[in-house]
Amino acid sequence: MKKLIKFASVLMLAATMVFAAGCTKPDEPNNGGNNNGGGNNGGETPEVPTAPTGAIDGKFSINATGGKVYFAKGNLQYQASTNTFRFAEHQWNYVGGSTLENQLGNVEGSDNCLVSSTYEGWIDLFCYGTSGWNGGAAYCRPYDYSVSPNGFLSYSLTGDYANADWGVYNPISNGGNQAGMWRTLTNDEWEYIINGRSSEIRYAKAQVNGVNGLILVPDDWNNSVYELKKVNEVNTSWDVNTISLSLWENTLEPAGCVFLPNAGHRNIGSVVLVTETKGYGNYWTSTVKEDNRSVYVVGIYWQGPHLGTAWAYSGYSVRLVRDVQ
Repeated sequence: MKKLIKFASVLMLAATMVFAAGCTKPDEPNNGGNNNGGGNNGGETPEVPTAPTGAIDGKFSINATGGKVYFAKGNLQYQASTNTFRFAEHQWNYVGGSTLENQLGNVEGSDNCLVSSTYEGWIDLFCYGTSGWNGGAAYCRPYDYSVSPNGFLSYSLTGDYANADWGVYNPISNGGNQAGMWRTLTNDEWEYIINGRSSEIRYAKAQVNGVNGLILVPDDWNNSVYELKKVNEVNTSWDVNTISLSLWENTLEPAGCVFLPNAGHRNIGSVVLVTETKGYGNYWTSTVKEDNRSVYVVGIYWQGPHLGTAWAYSGYSVRLVRDVQ
């Protein structure tokens, strides 16, 4: 399978050099954290079922047997100083990083390059399986990182290792505030959402409120709500669909659309780097490849959405889902 991940920095430290100690949290769910938490060119927005707290009001099929999910209303964010997880306030929010020019995002007072166990800002790029659950991996806390894949979880976030999933183990402060309510999609589920659904329109590249990324439309999407251009096409520019803040908030999002922003990725070398926030978005799946070392990811870049693999020590985005009951 074609690799998606493009590393922007040369890893200059020894593979044994790490920036966080092993996990010591007990083997039970986390109770921590506080509660911080254009215009329409077509018909009317259709009515959709009321979604759970923290979810977008749109249903997405994840398999051919009727399984469906709601997407979280934004990418996952974490504040180490209060041990709090939350969803981004807006779907187009991303943190980015300040080490390189023009890579900082749109979350005030936050910077992925300052990740630490006491950081008071928010981060939204995580190494794989870093929910905080002590399942035997040396690096399992949300702020953990290393220059080597050694020491990270090498199992899928299911079954005996389900607690390594951020949404299973932790309460999300603005997503119901209870552990076990959310989860990460598997590789097969991501593949089905992007390429397997019978819907005539499944996704479109777009620029929402000035942020590049991918729009996913729900199963019951009607193009009379808004006529997206170049749908289900990969080799198109980001601005082929230029969506204003007003159009997004008043038309597309209420109709159940999900937006996955190009939040870049975090690399660890001589310094912490966040790169490609304009051109790349990378989202973890819950599935480890058969080699038990690399993890399947959804990559969003100029060629469109693709499934590929990455090392567990890469810092990528997390968009959680909740199963439709």
